[in-house]
Amino acid sequence: MMESRNWADLPHLALFSVLLSLPSLPDLFSFAGVCRAWRSFLRSAAPEIYLSSRPPLLLVPPYSQPRRLLFQLCPHTTASDFRLHALDHPSTSFKSLLPDETLATPCLGYSHGHLLLLRHHREVLLADVLTGAEIHPPTLPPDRYTYYYAALTAPPSSPDCRILIFYSRYALLCCRLGDPYPGWTKLRLQPFVSYIARVLIFKGRIFAVDQGAKLLALDFDPDFRVEMLKVGGLRLPPAKDGWEFRPQLVECGGELLLVLMRTTRIDVHRLDFGRMVWVEVENLGDFSLFIDCGGKCPVSCANPSSWGGRSNCIYLAGPDCACWKQYSLDGKTLRGYSLDGNMIHSGSLTHLIDTRPLPHWPSPIWVYPGLFFGP
Repeated sequence: MMESRNWADLPHLALFSVLLSLPSLPDLFSFAGVCRAWRSFLRSAAPEIYLSSRPPLLLVPPYSQPRRLLFQLCPHTTASDFRLHALDHPSTSFKSLLPDETLATPCLGYSHGHLLLLRHHREVLLADVLTGAEIHPPTLPPDRYTYYYAALTAPPSSPDCRILIFYSRYALLCCRLGDPYPGWTKLRLQPFVSYIARVLIFKGRIFAVDQGAKLLALDFDPDFRVEMLKVGGLRLPPAKDGWEFRPQLVECGGELLLVLMRTTRIDVHRLDFGRMVWVEVENLGDFSLFIDCGGKCPVSCANPSSWGGRSNCIYLAGPDCACWKQYSLDGKTLRGYSLDGNMIHSGSLTHLIDTRPLPHWPSPIWVYPGLFFGP
């Protein structure tokens, strides 16, 4: 009689070897489904194994036409119409377990594996697009603000997790989820700040960039403080030729990058902390960037050739993309791809993303499953 094996007791070195050999996202989720011990190990190893070297998923809403507006979503739309596509496994798409009415609500951001959604003007919802898990923070104050962006400062399971919701040039709401009785606090920004475009945690510090590409540092302990960092080296276009898309901060290979996009141009800069200047980046090395033009959550990926991608490229998603676009920093060329991974057009960068009034949500965005964040 064969003796049964307790697979939960495998040493971490053996589990690490198994993880390194898994070729695709479905295999990783099969690994996570074996037992709680394997799932816990995957969470702890994910930043090193998955988040740094695997592409994010592309969440694609149910378009019946390229420019379908939010209020045109049909009542019979189902959650399966919101599909998750993996670039390293293009023949397979996944469905979200979130209900259609949840996914169709306004999205304020994507952070640490969760969509930050707004329902009925006062209900904030943190939602994992793959597992369907939901977190319900306290109801927002009764003031009918126009909220435009939200971010988390840490995974929701962390005691340091704060939800930041921006509603004007000068103020935001903050809620610390780990407090015994969490509630919303109004915090003031500085008069020199424009609308916040992106919040990013980089090497333990909370950075933000506004729509004028000014770099800020946010500090919450012991009191809230905003510092505008004096950074040189950036030549902004004249007002008549401004950036049509939000400036984006992204961590890439231990560097803090600033990405500026127009319909016919993309510029990438890295921050030289020693001299406090932005330095133009001509080559990302063996990295690629994933950016959605709504600015929900740009990320980087190392060694993209390991899953069939290209280095020194920026993968773009946006309101007029039913697929994704790949911009090469080498040749300044743009390629468009269908959801099954086939190239559908190629050429020079004469047109990036349509700038006519289009909804920011639903629109295709890059997401990492919440499984890979937090303990």
